[in-house]
Amino acid sequence: MSSSARYKPVQQRSIATIEKILDTAAQLLIRHGYIGLTTNRIAAEAGIGIGTVYRYFADKNELLTALRDRASVQITNELAAAVTTSLSFDQSVAVRQLFTLLVEAVERNEAIINALANEVPMGLQGNILPEVESQLMRLARHFLAYHRSDLSDTEISELSYIGVTVGFAAAMRIGVKREPGLNRERLIDCAGDALTAWIDTHREPATANPVPDR
Repeated sequence: MSSSARYKPVQQRSIATIEKILDTAAQLLIRHGYIGLTTNRIAAEAGIGIGTVYRYFADKNELLTALRDRASVQITNELAAAVTTSLSFDQSVAVRQLFTLLVEAVERNEAIINALANEVPMGLQGNILPEVESQLMRLARHFLAYHRSDLSDTEISELSYIGVTVGFAAAMRIGVKREPGLNRERLIDCAGDALTAWIDTHREPATANPVPDR
């Protein structure tokens, strides 16, 4: 349940009503976009009174914020589980799998992201998915601490900051703003290779064994 609701329900029935409103709003956003998303249409599609919608949400901007919050929780939970699983994989394989998961999450929430990025007043949108980026930073540090135990805490923080900033922006581009003619899988491969190379930036080169004098 989103923390954006005006009224904080405790009864299961009220929680289910909020989820129904959000599910309906998400589907309408996909079909009609932000302009076509209205509280009257949500009420009609969900089969509830308009007063019920306003009991929980002041307007459609508050609804969109709730959808963003819900999507952020789902995405971060998926990423946390994936990072735990990825610790048993080779580093490059793990990076590609995690990046692919992030792209897929962005694609699933394309309508919400586009509305936040393009149509909501600037005062509301801020960072489009701030909670996801914040959790990604934490998960990246955990991932690097496991795969790059040779790094200091400062180096891990630096790599995490740049890697997440660049990786998240790339996932957003591939997921919702990919230019026509660009192949999705090739872009994911390129991004995975670039992120893996960045992780290896501070790795000490292997020292060749000296050749003994003859």
